[in-house]
Amino acid sequence: MDAKTQQQYAATFRGLHRTGDPLVLFNAWDVATARAIAKTSPAIATSSGAVAAALGYADGEHVPFDMVAGLVSRITAAVSVPVSIDLEAGYGDTPQAAATAAAAIVKAGAIGINIEDGLSGGQRQLVDPKQHAAKIGAVRVTAQELGIDLFINARTDPFLLKFGSSDQCLEEAARRAAVYADAGADGIFVPGLTDLAQIERLVQRTPLPVNIMVTQGVPEIADLARAGVRRVSLGPWPMMAAMRVIGQVAATVAASRQYGTFLQPSG
Repeated sequence: MDAKTQQQYAATFRGLHRTGDPLVLFNAWDVATARAIAKTSPAIATSSGAVAAALGYADGEHVPFDMVAGLVSRITAAVSVPVSIDLEAGYGDTPQAAATAAAAIVKAGAIGINIEDGLSGGQRQLVDPKQHAAKIGAVRVTAQELGIDLFINARTDPFLLKFGSSDQCLEEAARRAAVYADAGADGIFVPGLTDLAQIERLVQRTPLPVNIMVTQGVPEIADLARAGVRRVSLGPWPMMAAMRVIGQVAATVAASRQYGTFLQPSG
């Protein structure tokens, strides 16, 4: 991909974060799913959990980074839409590590990343927001040097890691959103936030586009749109649904010794 096309994709992706009409991302985990999703979606985003599962690893930066970068290159070569990558915590605990990883992802053709503050030293724990902000700042500088207006989606995990009461989690998410915005983040991603009233409060308290992940109890997309959410991610659920279907069909074939309509060989 040439730099001009990549930057055009970056601008397109940024513009898809609209108030009242959020970007809905049906997350991919390999080239085949990216191609299928790109037929009807304006952008592709990966789920680190789904990618890890597909490759036989646990989530949490256990997939070797060269495999991640290779997958990015193959996906961006296979689709003609913007591609954003779940970079977990930046594949390292330092700003330099995050910048190095982001540089490789950008060079592989991506125009956006997620980078989370709930993983450090291989453990699920909230890091100091200043530490995460330093990563975001380093990534921003590196992307600028590469000439790409990278969309940095700062993920914050107070709800997932049960920082405190629901209200305490919201306060912490809002506090971190302000710190990350100052560091150069373009969006704030809050997995585990499902209460519509709290979502509205967060939208009102940050200028960053708010990204909500689909999970049990999350309001419908139309309700999220009315609340001001500008991005909705399906996360690992598409892969889990696909694996469930495959498991059910495999069980049917094993039990019936027949293909069934789903696996009927074509003429």
